[in-house]
Amino acid sequence: MNKVYLVSIVALMTSLLAISARAAEVKLAVVDMQAVLQKAPQIAKINEALTRQFKGRQDSIVKAQNELQKEASNLQKNAAVMKADERNILENKLMTDQNKVKSMIASFQSDLSKKQSESLHSFSQQLDGVVSKVAVQSGYDLVIQKGSTLYAKNDLDITQQVLDALKRA
Repeated sequence: MNKVYLVSIVALMTSLLAISARAAEVKLAVVDMQAVLQKAPQIAKINEALTRQFKGRQDSIVKAQNELQKEASNLQKNAAVMKADERNILENKLMTDQNKVKSMIASFQSDLSKKQSESLHSFSQQLDGVVSKVAVQSGYDLVIQKGSTLYAKNDLDITQQVLDALKRA
């Protein structure tokens, strides 16, 4: 019963929106944000910059992980023939090194995430400006994300216009 009620309300609201949109002659457009994020040259530049900036730290982490694996393998192979105090020293060193690597990874992920957020925020502001400019130039009253619509005609899609404007920006 509740599902029928909910579906009826959604259908009624959709109908009212369609009627009011026609009555006001609103010109609509949609933008496929996933396509913009995949194809925008600014995103490629952001990714390249992040890769350059964090490559050294990533390499250090991989090197530390490899050394940690070697230490663990060495301890596993030789534990049976080692004296108890030697084994304890190696086990403690292994645990310390594991904690160090975990800390390196956590710090790396935190810094990378922060830098990604900053970069994407800057791009988002630029994208908003570009979408607004394209909408005004083309006479659109409302631009919505393609992913948030159930259906839109292909001629309402201005994604390529937005991408072209981003390439010129």
